[in-house]
Amino acid sequence: MKEQLVVRWDAFLAKIDARFNESLTYGEDAVLNSLEDNDYDYYGAFRTLKAIQSQVYNDLIQKISDTWQQQVAPLMRADGIYWAEESYKGHQLAESMHERMQLWLFVTEGKLSLKYYDHAIQLINRNFFCTQCNSPLQVKRDFFMAQYVTCNYCNAVNTFEPETKYAAIGWNVVNNIAALYSLNEYKEMIAAENKDAGIYKKAQRTYYEKYFDERIKLMPHTASTKEHDIELEIKKQSK
Repeated sequence: MKEQLVVRWDAFLAKIDARFNESLTYGEDAVLNSLEDNDYDYYGAFRTLKAIQSQVYNDLIQKISDTWQQQVAPLMRADGIYWAEESYKGHQLAESMHERMQLWLFVTEGKLSLKYYDHAIQLINRNFFCTQCNSPLQVKRDFFMAQYVTCNYCNAVNTFEPETKYAAIGWNVVNNIAALYSLNEYKEMIAAENKDAGIYKKAQRTYYEKYFDERIKLMPHTASTKEHDIELEIKKQSK
């Protein structure tokens, strides 16, 4: 009886794990494709991502615990004391899936943001002119906010109001791209979480150094606050 139950439990866990990996692969494609399908509604695509995350959790991760408690545990408990070891298998797989899910979110948010950026940045690739003398204006293309632009010819001050989709780049989009470009440092920080505190703090600072360097490449005007921003993020993480 023990061998049959263990084989069936192992087969179930293997099937869940395979479906989990397939779901993440399919989920990433679905999120990125939804951006084009909804005319580059960034937050619409983000809602798709969260819906997929919720579905994978309910259909697969939670199913491990439900199946164990409702079907497997009663049979094994009645058959012998080996049930504890088998329970740990399910726990380990669920923990692993949680970790992989977090990494999937990190990467997919980054790829979604990068695809959105490549589209929305094109919205400012045109000429802008002074409202008073119609001379060309020099608008900052990596500011992502309203700008007051002085005309070099008549000195009139023009207000440049960016399009909503272009302005959205300056929020989570640049943050997620900077995070994606810092993926190796992020993985090293996560791997250091269970190590000596000094090792973790070093990995944490290395990640945020890289993250804010990448963010500055997208928004140069944030360079002056880099050190302050790093300390603020580290302080937030320590709470």
